Amino acid sequence: MKRINIISLAFATLLFAQSCKKEEIYLYNTQSTPDLSNPIIQKVSNTVWYNAVGDQKTMEIWSSQNNIYKPADFASSILYQMAWASLTLHRDGTSNMVFVPPFAQHAVVHAQGNWTVSTEEENTIILSTKTPVSSVTGKIKILNLEAKDNVSILKLSLDFGDRLMTAELSNENPYGTIQEPLFKALDQSWFAEKTVSTAPINAKDFVGTWAGHDNASDLTDFDMVRYTHMEDLLANTPTFINGISFNLEEGGNAKIVYSGRTIQAFLSTGAGQTVYSDAKWWVSGNKILITSDEEVFFSYGELLFGFAPHSTNLTLLGYDENKTPIRTRAKQLYSLEIVEKSEKGYWMRVTTKTETCYAFLQHSTFDQSKGINIKDLF
Repeated sequence: MKRINIISLAFATLLFAQSCKKEEIYLYNTQSTPDLSNPIIQKVSNTVWYNAVGDQKTMEIWSSQNNIYKPADFASSILYQMAWASLTLHRDGTSNMVFVPPFAQHAVVHAQGNWTVSTEEENTIILSTKTPVSSVTGKIKILNLEAKDNVSILKLSLDFGDRLMTAELSNENPYGTIQEPLFKALDQSWFAEKTVSTAPINAKDFVGTWAGHDNASDLTDFDMVRYTHMEDLLANTPTFINGISFNLEEGGNAKIVYSGRTIQAFLSTGAGQTVYSDAKWWVSGNKILITSDEEVFFSYGELLFGFAPHSTNLTLLGYDENKTPIRTRAKQLYSLEIVEKSEKGYWMRVTTKTETCYAFLQHSTFDQSKGINIKDLF
């Protein structure tokens, strides 16, 4: 218990120190063409290496001069051991680490970054990437690479400075037999076929209700949400990941409807009502812009680990029956851009200050007579 308290306190202190504007924490582009003269690096690059999430082959050793664990690193370790799905080192110097959060299995995080070959240590790669917790620069050392019956096993270590992880990865995909939509969402080549349209759009075409995924257990391709940027999955969880709809009315009024099954359970009214927030919307060129009066704030880090949220503009409304705090965040701005149109709806790039994701929005309905404003929930 003492260790947990230390972690929570340190985490809160760290997050307070890190609560800065988004532009202050961009990972600068350090891309350069890696040196591929090393045959081991050649074999490791340009291959998708899969990690069997949750198995016991991922080991970790902590070391700290002051014996104080940094909570952001602690949370990152949890995601590496429970959510890290694959690693790809492209030969142009870019990288992709894919994470599948176990508490939101309809979401896949493509943590993009850059890599180069170390000039000081043999068979070692320097990787800079944006993980679902923070920007990380790590040193990857190739410990062993062996092949048998067309299956290659890669053993490596990831050195983050204060902790060392070892993992065994394989070029054999373990996810295709589990769930086809997840298998497709892991494929990073999907983005090459889905470019954002720059054509101006007509606001009249989007009047109505547009629903995203609803956290259904029977997932389809349209339920998968692909994140390419996430400010902080645990402490600053994007609301969109829990399933919301946009009700866009003529005249510019809008509602953000909490239609996902997970968030509906979280905001249960006991009377079959659907909770919503007031918003405004307008069209600017190729973008649909939606700004909320207030939006439900949902933190997996707080619910799962007791991490204190560090987002600004938070208002505590009350608590649910399980003593879970219900908060709202003021003035969230959504930018929706069309990626692809189909008979059922649109693939769109959804961007806020804390997230960028690709999601499918389709026509839906919202019965306002059965709705309740978040302001009237308590």
